[in-house]
Amino acid sequence: MREKMDELDITTQWDKVVGPMVARHTVAVRLNKGRLIVKVDSAPLRQELTYMREALKEVLNHRAGRPVVMEIVLD
Repeated sequence: MREKMDELDITTQWDKVVGPMVARHTVAVRLNKGRLIVKVDSAPLRQELTYMREALKEVLNHRAGRPVVMEIVLD
């Protein structure tokens, strides 16, 4: 139950953290055992997000109030 609540919280926060432009190109966001799997429809955007993975992970965990995201995987 806790994992489902974390997934809902993180997926909701994703749009707020990355902003409207990135949110528009985000196809899917899933949290599975600490791995945040993000699917985007733009290769250049995927590359940019690759460079920002650690910062995004820190912001999402900060907003969650505890370490929920251990890794961000871009697809």
